[in-house]
Amino acid sequence: MNAMRPLLGTYVRISMQGAAPALCSTAMNAAFDAIARVQQLMSAFAADSDLGRIQRLAHQHAVTVHPWTYEVLQLAQDLHAQSEGLFDPGVAPQLAAWGLLPNHRKSTSSSSITQLTLQGGQVRSAGPCHLDLGGIAKGFAVDRAIDALQAHGIARASVNAGGDLRVFGPEPEPIYLRQAHHQPPELAGLLQDGACATSSIEYSQQHHAGRCISALVHPHKHTAVRCADSFSVIAPLCALADALTKVLALTRDSTLPCFAYFGAQAFITPRT
Repeated sequence: MNAMRPLLGTYVRISMQGAAPALCSTAMNAAFDAIARVQQLMSAFAADSDLGRIQRLAHQHAVTVHPWTYEVLQLAQDLHAQSEGLFDPGVAPQLAAWGLLPNHRKSTSSSSITQLTLQGGQVRSAGPCHLDLGGIAKGFAVDRAIDALQAHGIARASVNAGGDLRVFGPEPEPIYLRQAHHQPPELAGLLQDGACATSSIEYSQQHHAGRCISALVHPHKHTAVRCADSFSVIAPLCALADALTKVLALTRDSTLPCFAYFGAQAFITPRT
C-alpha cells in the first residue's frame, strides 16, 4: 500500500508491504497523524505551537512542552555541541530578516539553542530566543511515523518526506539521488533499517534586497550558503540524518568527528 499527503512543506510518501489492507490503512493513518502532530508542535509559523510559546514566553518563565518537542530540543543541543556550534536552530532571526520566516520579534539579533535550559519537560531561555527547528523536525517526524507503523505491527515500510527517508524491514530499499537539476534520479545504493537525508541548497536559493540568499545560514557568519551540490547523510535516525546534512553543507567535510559520534556516514554529490 502506498499513500502521499502534503505535510511538512513537502509531499510525504508512505509505502508498506506484507500486511492486510485493513491493518495497512489503520497504520497509515496513524503514521500521517504522527507527522501532522510534529508539524503542529514545532511550526515556526504558528504562534501557539510549542516553538512559538518558547519564543514568546521562555525568557520570562518556564514553558512546559510536549515530550516530542523536548526530545528534539535535547537532540539539537547535543548536535550543536558535537558539531562545534555548526548546527544551531538559532539562525531564525536571519531567516526572518530575509522574509523566509515570520518575524515574531522586532529585534533580529542572533540567538542560539544554547540559550535554552531544559529540565523536567520544561524550557527556559536566558533571553529572547528565536528558533527554527526546520533543519531537524522533518526528520524527527519521519521517525515518529516509523514508530507508528511498527506499533501497528507493520514489518516492512518506508517513509519519505521530500528527501528525508527512513526504511525498515527484511529487505533493503534503493536510494535515488538526482545528479543534475534536469536529469532523473540515479540509484546511489541500498538502505536497510536506517535513514538517509539529502539537502540541496539550490532549490531554496532566491534573491532578497539585491543579493542571493538560501534557507541555510552559517550560524557563525550569519551568511547564506550557496552551492549547487547536494549533501547526503545516512544515519540510524532520520532526525540525525536531517540535521547533519546542514553540517555537511556548511563544511563540505565528510570526516568531521560528529558524523562518527552519531553513527552517520556523509557524502557529497556534485551537480553537473
